[in-house]
Amino acid sequence: MSNILYFETLDSTQSYLKQHHSELNDQTVVTAGTQTAGRGRFDRRWISEPGGLYFSVLLKPTKTDFVANFTQLMALCICQATERYALQPNLKWPNDVQVNGKKLCGILSEAVVQNNQVACVVLGVGVNVAQAGLSQVGQPAVSLRELGVNVAQEDFLQAVLDLFFAGYPAVVADGFRAICSAYKERFPFVGKQIAVKNVASAVTGIVEDISPRGTLLLRTAQGPQEILIGDLIV
Repeated sequence: MSNILYFETLDSTQSYLKQHHSELNDQTVVTAGTQTAGRGRFDRRWISEPGGLYFSVLLKPTKTDFVANFTQLMALCICQATERYALQPNLKWPNDVQVNGKKLCGILSEAVVQNNQVACVVLGVGVNVAQAGLSQVGQPAVSLRELGVNVAQEDFLQAVLDLFFAGYPAVVADGFRAICSAYKERFPFVGKQIAVKNVASAVTGIVEDISPRGTLLLRTAQGPQEILIGDLIV
């Protein structure tokens, strides 16, 4: 069972685990009621209002071949936990969870490297659980409460962690292949025209598939491309 540390307020659960990883056990979870400096992917600010679920998971895997797939496992587990409430979430590659086209959850993965080796991986997760009026987050977003689901943050957290740590050993061993089928069942973008943006550039094309590595396979005007990282925009 993972060790869960709760703080009423933190600058960032992600930063806390990165700063204290050497003194904490594998699979330690830090959660906070609010964050004053929450971060998302590409160093974007993550609005952390009361009512959301904000947590980070410390992972010290014995095998580090597939650390890039840990976020996809977490996103899948958020989907599976949400489905228990008769909702139909979907995955927006690589690791956003949506309901009705609105963002329910975002995930950030960061590795701490020491002596040219991965010392740990920290997964940061923000789930919109009980907030209302999320227009200020900069994109269409929705909370479980707005979808008619009333669940305590700690109960939803425990459901997600149970799912995650049940699937984690298989992903450590086999990577995306361990969750490929379940992930694709919740990925509705195959055959659709999309754009993928990262910090430096954007690529436009039609989604052909998710590869066995968990990367996005795109058919563009310049030919097929395999996308390793970016934001998918429909």
